[in-house]
Amino acid sequence: MEKESIGETLKHQKIWKSLFLPKGYWVKSELLPNVVIFFVKIGNLRFSINGVETHTVFSQEMVMVQVDDSYEIITGEQTHIIICHVPMEAWYNEQKWIEKLISDDSNISDRFFELPIKKTILNFLSLLDLYLKEGIYSPDFFELKRQELFFLLFHYYSQDDLVQFLQCILSKDIQFKNWVVSNYLHTKNVQELAKLANYSTSGFIKKFQKCFNDSPYKWMQKQKAKQILAEIKQGIKSLQEIANEYKFSSYQHFSVFCKTQLGASPTVILEKNKIINR
Repeated sequence: MEKESIGETLKHQKIWKSLFLPKGYWVKSELLPNVVIFFVKIGNLRFSINGVETHTVFSQEMVMVQVDDSYEIITGEQTHIIICHVPMEAWYNEQKWIEKLISDDSNISDRFFELPIKKTILNFLSLLDLYLKEGIYSPDFFELKRQELFFLLFHYYSQDDLVQFLQCILSKDIQFKNWVVSNYLHTKNVQELAKLANYSTSGFIKKFQKCFNDSPYKWMQKQKAKQILAEIKQGIKSLQEIANEYKFSSYQHFSVFCKTQLGASPTVILEKNKIINR
């Protein structure tokens, strides 16, 4: 299996990664824009959170790292971990589950909280580990596996445990994030979105950066790019129709946008997708 440091894994923002770490392995992580779940299959990890508290996650335990925490990790022995690394907005696919936890008025603390990995979750992780060893690479497939994990968590764990384990996505800002995800498509720019949210533009930008760790303009461009990529891959509409639908002033402007945001022109993306699906 390919070996890669925790730092490199987080840098590349892969959804899943399986790592075998030697005893005494040390890494320091800066503030994370995303949620990270550590599953310790064998061994243990000692976390120093924000340079103060130290916690140990033992074999067959899992922990979700707070988005706005910085931490240091050291292995106490040879350790095998699986990392699930996802952007905050990915969790909105399960918004109904999250809202149920919030509506139950449970007591959400900010303490470090680890959960035992139950047998079914261990089986899920073992199969996932096999996929990674076999060299399967598909962002869409591994996103579906993340959704499957979320379903299993809600099926096998109590609400009290989930409230503590998922505390970093149950923060007081979750409603703002959910509102943004639900409404940004109805506006043309950041100014319109801020007005719709009853914020001044500067106030909205400040709030947005705090919640998403990105500027609203860059974030909206990324979301637009994801939608366009999905449209191109579907192959239902012509490229010109997609350009018109997303209100580009010209096809050339549309092509430049794709090259900037997606790394290739719409024609190249379409042709590559056709080859893959043959």
